[in-house]
Amino acid sequence: MWLWQEKLNKKLDRLRWSVGIDLGTGNTLIYLKERGIVVNEPTMISRRKRKRWTGLSAPELSQMRAISYGYKAKEMLNREPATIEVVSPIKSGCVADLEALEKLMSYFLKLVYEIPSTTFKILKPKVLVSIPSFVNQVNKRAIKQLFKNTGAEKVELVEQPVLAALGLGLSADTGSGLVIVDVGAGKTEVSVVSMGGIVVGKNIFISGNTMDFDIVNYIKMKYGLFIGTVSAERLKINCGGLVRGRDLETGLPKSVKISESEISEAIGLSLGKIALLVVRVLDETPPELMNDILKKGIVLVGGGAKTKGLVRLIEDKTKISCRVADEPNLVTIKGCSSLL
Repeated sequence: MWLWQEKLNKKLDRLRWSVGIDLGTGNTLIYLKERGIVVNEPTMISRRKRKRWTGLSAPELSQMRAISYGYKAKEMLNREPATIEVVSPIKSGCVADLEALEKLMSYFLKLVYEIPSTTFKILKPKVLVSIPSFVNQVNKRAIKQLFKNTGAEKVELVEQPVLAALGLGLSADTGSGLVIVDVGAGKTEVSVVSMGGIVVGKNIFISGNTMDFDIVNYIKMKYGLFIGTVSAERLKINCGGLVRGRDLETGLPKSVKISESEISEAIGLSLGKIALLVVRVLDETPPELMNDILKKGIVLVGGGAKTKGLVRLIEDKTKISCRVADEPNLVTIKGCSSLL
């Protein structure tokens, strides 16, 4: 009976898309079974600002508002006119604008469903979505309903640290522990994963975006120069360089060269808070897992994992070896692919 059911499920799976989605604050990645990663774009949408009295019905208003998605929307950030706004639907790992997120996912999945396949897909797709471990039940129900509205038949939610462990090659049935530090755009999660679940996990809303604001404030206080978050992000990635902005004293354009040591000084406090969070998680970890943690070390994943100075700071605080995963921003979506 079970063998027959398994064969039937395999045949049905050939008639539907199997989709894995890494729903991040900064970027959204979509994995398609038999095709690999097909979408890797910013989680942003630009739309017309809502007016209080338009005389339009809800469907008409909904159709006219969206303008661009992903990279095109990010290019408009801090450059948009007064009638347009650029929205990040996810903030600090949680859904902040459900309507915008539904439009964005509908656009991405429409592109995915149009990809040619060797077999004709007649059934609704199966979707696997990664979520932060601290998301509450209200957000979970909202995310499930959102993807069902976009045409998915079955929606499974899996915690990001578990998927990251699978993406790093940790088997779900093994009892060995692994410390994963996920430094994202909106939050940082530190988790000890063992046997396909989270033993100890904590999060802090210190992230890549926080470091960008740290750099903006540092340059404003030291040089009297106001720059945007996009320019600050570029400085963080390049570890300094030439930056242009508005002089707060004269109101005229001005250029300043920022060194690597100044970037380290600007984001030092945020990096220290992340390192202290790792210490707190290790303090609550069961002693039976300490031997595995000492052997495997601490692994950094996420878009902010390559931030200069973070690895050395964690090693100084914990006295445990720390490393950045290969392609850290793709670890979670690799976990989705192995689970699918």
